[in-house]
Amino acid sequence: MISQLREPTRPLRVALAQPLVRLGVHPNWITLAAIPLSTAAALVLARGCGKWALFLALAAAAMDFLDGEVARQQGRATAFGNYLEALVDRWVDGVLLLGFFPTFPLAAGLGIILSSLVSYTKARLGLVISTDNGDWPGVGDRSDRMLLLLCAVGLGPTSPWSGMLLWVLVVVSLIGCLQRVQHARRQIEQAGL
Repeated sequence: MISQLREPTRPLRVALAQPLVRLGVHPNWITLAAIPLSTAAALVLARGCGKWALFLALAAAAMDFLDGEVARQQGRATAFGNYLEALVDRWVDGVLLLGFFPTFPLAAGLGIILSSLVSYTKARLGLVISTDNGDWPGVGDRSDRMLLLLCAVGLGPTSPWSGMLLWVLVVVSLIGCLQRVQHARRQIEQAGL
């Protein structure tokens, strides 16, 4: 749902990517920078400091916002870069949710599982039939989950509102997963398998 803002935010991405393009920073390094940033955010969050965790989590999210644009502007967009970004996205989601494990273990654990399943439904279908990345149901996509997660991080690890947002993330992820399973089933049936 929030992913529909991708095109309207493109001018901002283009402008923010320019310094990195001029410096010649490889887009895969931008992608990989999200790993230490998100890990640091989770460690700080688990220790109870939401403000610093939010700063680090936003920095990690910014890497995902910029890496593809830098790749396009440098002419370095590759299938491997796309693959690497998807892997790092799973890391960022999971590790940020781990930061909530001390205070909201069930919501954080279910969030990790369901967030991964939302993405896996798409990837696994690609092993069964030839498919593309288009026309998938939009509830619970990464942008939706990341917004909920960043809001929870900003509220802090002990806020009851954070716990509520984590449960919303769980429900949204579950709905998205179920929608995608139904979509995959239809695609498999249309392929005659």
